[in-house]
This record gives sequence, C-alpha cells and structure tokens, in this order.
Amino acid sequence: MEWEYMELSEGVRVLRAFGETECLEVPEEIGGLPVTEVGPYAFSTAELPRRFWMDGGKKRRTVAAGGDVMAGGRLLSVRLPSSVRVIGDYAFYGCGKLKEIAFADALERIGSGAFMGCSGVDRLEFLETGTGGRGLYQMLSELRYAMEVVIRRRDGETALVTPEYYESSVENIPARILELHFQGTGYRYRQCFRDGTIDYRAYDGLFGLAESQEPDEVLARLAYDRLRYPEGLSEGARKVYLEWFSANVRAAGKYFLERDDLPAIRLLCEVGAFDGTAGERHGGRGSDERRRVVADGAGDFYMASMGEHVLGETEPERDGGAEGGSGRGDGFGHGAGPEVSLDVLIEMAGRMGRAEIVGYLMDYRHRKRGSGRRKSFEL
Repeated sequence: MEWEYMELSEGVRVLRAFGETECLEVPEEIGGLPVTEVGPYAFSTAELPRRFWMDGGKKRRTVAAGGDVMAGGRLLSVRLPSSVRVIGDYAFYGCGKLKEIAFADALERIGSGAFMGCSGVDRLEFLETGTGGRGLYQMLSELRYAMEVVIRRRDGETALVTPEYYESSVENIPARILELHFQGTGYRYRQCFRDGTIDYRAYDGLFGLAESQEPDEVLARLAYDRLRYPEGLSEGARKVYLEWFSANVRAAGKYFLERDDLPAIRLLCEVGAFDGTAGERHGGRGSDERRRVVADGAGDFYMASMGEHVLGETEPERDGGAEGGSGRGDGFGHGAGPEVSLDVLIEMAGRMGRAEIVGYLMDYRHRKRGSGRRKSFEL
C-alpha cells in the first residue's frame, strides 16, 4: 500500500491510499507518527472541494509499489487503527460496496456525510480499550441500516443486532412546521447507551416492540446474538428470547437452515430455545393485549411496520389463528412440546439437504427423550 498523508502537530492525517486490495487496513503509524485522522474525502471518488484544501500543510507520500486509488466502489471493508480520533467530512462518501468497518473507542468525531451512500454496511467491529469514548454511539448514529455489531475487549467479545430505521418528514400545515417521524425500531435501539456504553437492560426491553414491527429474520438474529453473548442479560430477558424461538420454530429454523448454520442450531438447542415451553406471551388473548400496549406507546414508531404488520394486530387475528396459534403464525411453538419442535426442524433440514444438521438434531432428540423411554407396539 502507498499512502498520501499530512503531518499534524500530534500525528498524521491520511489523505489518500493507493493499492490493489479491496480490504483496506489503515496503519497505526506512518513515518513514525500515529495516524490520528482520516481526511475529508479520503476514500471517496469525488474530487476534494477547494474549501478543504490544506493551507500551510505539506502533502507527503510513502514509498511503495503504488497502484490504483483505493476509494469508492473498490472498498469492501476498512479497518481503522485504535489511534484514529477523527473521520473527516465525506471521508467514505459513495463507498456503496463497503460491507464492514472496524474502529476503536478512541474515535471522537465523525464529520458531516462521512458515510453518505454507504448503504451496504452490515457489520461493525468495535474495539473497546477502556478510554470511555462515544465512538460506537456516533458510528451507529451515522448508519441507519440493519447490522451486526461485534464488540471486542481484552477479556472476550459480544455481539448485538441493531435493526434498520427510516426518517420521514410530515408537514403540519396549520402549525407551519415539519414533523420528523422515525419508522422502524432501529432508532430506539441506537439510543440504548449510557455514558457511551451500551445499556443492555434498555436494549433487551425493546424486544416486545420489535416483535410487532420487525421481520422474523431480524428477530432471529437479534435473539440469537443475545443468547450467544449473554452479557448483561437478565433471567427475565433470557426467558423472553427463548420463548420467541419456542413459539416461532419454523421462522427461526428457516433462517438458520438456509445458512446451514449448525453452530447456531446447536447452541439454540442446548439452551432450550426449541423446547416448546413458550408462555402466554405468544399464545391466547393475553399476548395480543400485551402487544397492543407496547404498540400504542410506540409514539413516532407507528409507521415502522411498512405495511407488513399493523401495530396491535397479530397474525392469529388476520389468519384466524391457524396451526397452533403461534404469535407470528409459523404453525408450531406454543404448547407444541420439544419433540414436535425438533421433528419440525428435522423435517425442514431434510428437505433442504442439511445432512449434518439432521444428524445433530436426531441425536439431540434422542438425548432429550432419554434412555428410560420406550415405545410400545401392539400386534
């Protein structure tokens, strides 16, 4: 890689990168100085406007083999060092193929439009070094798309899913003002921070709202990550996530089986997600009323379902409660029992040709039944 940069009083500002790779890794040092800033338009294909020209500063360039400009649609991922504190205006403008961003909590400021047009980002990797910065909150505020956030620490890691959201402006003609509405639970999930760190209690408390608005794919990812990395997970919240899987066997199974994700299936089975023990949250009149209460208090989120689900209306109400009365109408879950749930998963896995998963599920079902149970046959 070859770098164009400028020396500052406390470090280096990266201005441009040249090379052949699609996965960009910004070095921690250039010329013996720490890289502290990503300059305006540094990785954008747009030309740097005159107002960003550096007066009194001298551009420098590292000595390397050279190559094409690393910018725009060429970038698939970018990894910033823990020394970076500033990302300049429109630094990644137009990087439409960018999928992954790695950064650290030393990040203090993100410029205007830094990630404008980066609609493909679906994964953030955040290094928490203990500086107490608000880098993660700032980054999530810049990106409104559904994504997985992996938080790495010295003693381990955790992962969270943040759903998508949209903003819409509605003109209040009598008051002559524009009202800003947020559609989707992603905005609220991005507010679950306290002093720059994630408030897990607030995060888990939004799942009831998400059930009424988000698609099964998002719910499955979100609940799975919380069970896989249970940091700050209360027993009550854990039960809520388990109940969702128990009541939505087909929807959850479809998501993980399509991805041939045996580790996910194994973990969910071992923690009891498919034991068929869903409580009244997902069955009967009580759950319908609970969802109405959550939805009625959603405020500006009333449009978040985008037509897929009407807030306060559940699948049984629209479909007549077909096939077992699961809260999302997937046909199995509430009161089905562990053996029925496992049979459903085995059938689905067999139809998809997931032989390894079928083998595991059959072995797990045998262990759940126990050696003391025997089938009897009459001749």
